[in-house]
Amino acid sequence: MTPSPLWYVDRSAGEVTLLLMSAVAILGVFRAALPARSPFTVEGLHVNLALMTLVFGGLHVAASILDPYAGLGPVDALIPFVSAYRATWLGLGVLAGYMFTATVLISWPLRRLPRAWWRWLHRLMYGAWVLALLHSLGTGSDATGRVFLFLNIVAVAAVLAAFVGLRVTEAWASSPALWSALTAVALLIVFGIAVWAADGPLQPGWARAAGTPPDLLRTTP
Repeated sequence: MTPSPLWYVDRSAGEVTLLLMSAVAILGVFRAALPARSPFTVEGLHVNLALMTLVFGGLHVAASILDPYAGLGPVDALIPFVSAYRATWLGLGVLAGYMFTATVLISWPLRRLPRAWWRWLHRLMYGAWVLALLHSLGTGSDATGRVFLFLNIVAVAAVLAAFVGLRVTEAWASSPALWSALTAVALLIVFGIAVWAADGPLQPGWARAAGTPPDLLRTTP
């Protein structure tokens, strides 16, 4: 069984979506550290990249449904953890898509809420990014590829550096205990994902352990 071109579109669009989500997160951190009357360029780029992320995410979902290789259908793409193909890791991707989409769509109307409320709701994007990273490593067929690993390591390092170097530094004076705890949580999450990836998706036999249907194991790494 040979994968169709849509299989490669699916994988490529998924990786681009993750990279765009990373860029959106970094720009969001950078925007939060700027003065209230900062140049519109950063805000506009942040918004446009968020919308572009939705486009590539939609392409990723559409290609996965249209491609017959993994046998996914609309239900698999819309309802978490029901797919016969790597249900857990695919389900995390579905949840990430919902969380990111909700964060983007509610951003404009919720700006009428108190600023503190809006910020905490907007931070759902961090959760979406973490779930998307787990989905990419657990479901993706390129987990051991050098380019894939390089891009993901750069994305994770950049998001973490932006969060700790800009967001934590900017907010530290207001609540040192809170931001110390958030920094520790962020570092533990990244460390935990790295350890899990090294012992799971980067090891031989992950396709079977992840829940790949037996008939696809011959063609799926």
